[in-house]
Amino acid sequence: MKHLLKALYAAIPFKQALFTFIRAILPLPESIFKHLHFKGVFRVKISDTESFLLQHHGHIIENELFWRGLKGWEQVSLELWIRLSRNSKVIFDIGANTGLYSLISRATNSTAVILAAEPMGPIFEKLQRNLSLNNAQVHALCCAISDHDGTAEIFQDPGNVHMLDASLNPTYDASNTALRPLAVPVRTVTSILNEFGLNTVDLLKIDVETHEPEVLTGFLSLIKRDRPTMLIEILNDDIAHRLASMVDGLGYLYFNIDDKTWPPRQVPVLSKSAHFNFLICRPEVAQAIGL
Repeated sequence: MKHLLKALYAAIPFKQALFTFIRAILPLPESIFKHLHFKGVFRVKISDTESFLLQHHGHIIENELFWRGLKGWEQVSLELWIRLSRNSKVIFDIGANTGLYSLISRATNSTAVILAAEPMGPIFEKLQRNLSLNNAQVHALCCAISDHDGTAEIFQDPGNVHMLDASLNPTYDASNTALRPLAVPVRTVTSILNEFGLNTVDLLKIDVETHEPEVLTGFLSLIKRDRPTMLIEILNDDIAHRLASMVDGLGYLYFNIDDKTWPPRQVPVLSKSAHFNFLICRPEVAQAIGL
């Protein structure tokens, strides 16, 4: 019966037009709109003059963005990213998935150099599609980011078509018996910057499912020299402890993001995030974006 209902739903014509009309006249609660998805291209508004196109593949992130805009998915993280992107010259989206953060950076900063890395082939194709929709000048790389150049095994669930939680860390989700290894190219931040003739990076989003310490190891000397801003996922206290050993003493401020509260809460030490992300930045950067 479930498969029949899905087939019937998929056969309904003009869903995007219908849902666009409903969205304009009747705000729906998440309990309802999470079931109302479609496949097609829609526009995401950032401001009165800034927006980008996004391909809806029927995924939860795209659906929240369609129904709620940037107040839906990771709303505090995205607001921070918008403000940070405006003032950055070199931006690196690590674990780019289908390109949401890269697209925001491009739409809000026409002069920045933007790099995006995504290791999973099917997701990388969706990233390229979104960049193409917007004629977005973003250097997209189909690779994982780690502490060395070469190859490594990434662990992913072949049955998860959206692949939000693949990781180079084989123990990140030990309870999932469906995980399978897949060989992928890996690069360091430093080697990629060198490839594009860049000697620094101002802003990074790092979302690599517990492989974050290895990513930082790959450009640690640059971190110590330039102290770039990082919006970084911290999923447990062990990862937090390892990251802290790398960045403590560099004059960074730490903001624990619950993705509900604005402004995010400044804290003295890194720990497991209240939701997913932490903001790590210099005091002058925090002041510039209103924190």
